[in-house]
Amino acid sequence: CLALPASAAILIPNGDFSNGSENWLSVTGTGSSPATTSPTGGNPGGYGSITLGDGWGIFVSPTIAGNIGGGVSIASLGLTAGGPVTFTWDSINLGVAGGTPTAGSVAGMKVEAWGNNAIVGNTGDQQVNPIGDGSTWQTYTYNWTIPLNTEKLIFVPLNNRAGANTVIGLDNVGVVPEPSTYALLALGAA
Repeated sequence: CLALPASAAILIPNGDFSNGSENWLSVTGTGSSPATTSPTGGNPGGYGSITLGDGWGIFVSPTIAGNIGGGVSIASLGLTAGGPVTFTWDSINLGVAGGTPTAGSVAGMKVEAWGNNAIVGNTGDQQVNPIGDGSTWQTYTYNWTIPLNTEKLIFVPLNNRAGANTVIGLDNVGVVPEPSTYALLALGAA
């Protein structure tokens, strides 16, 4: 029986930004810059970035909440409704746009659970403290129990805690399902 290691993450579609902004939507508030992507400089390869202006900025994958058909199927990620999940992503604080690096903030993450084209729950805005000063790529995680009746998840990386014009990098957005699903995924049964 094949099994994935306990630390193996399953990326969401284009969670590594290897295809630019495909499957991602940039949403910003007044005074903010749109989220962008770069083909190099990630951890490794491409990455997404959010620049905080006077408001807020997020990426949404794969479609903004409420759009019919939006979200990533939990089955495609080896997840089950009511089961545990660890969300994982890499982030870096790239500093002030056109300036020098600033410490103190990296990308946070909110995940929405959807079933029957209606929201059934969300994680709330999960802000994490940077590892070190945040100026190098690091992996961040948090755990959650997926609400019952969940069919799809929508991932919402956040940059709403950094200082004005701070650029936050984001890469390798994914999940680590509960270990018992690894064998099924390796066999193609999940």
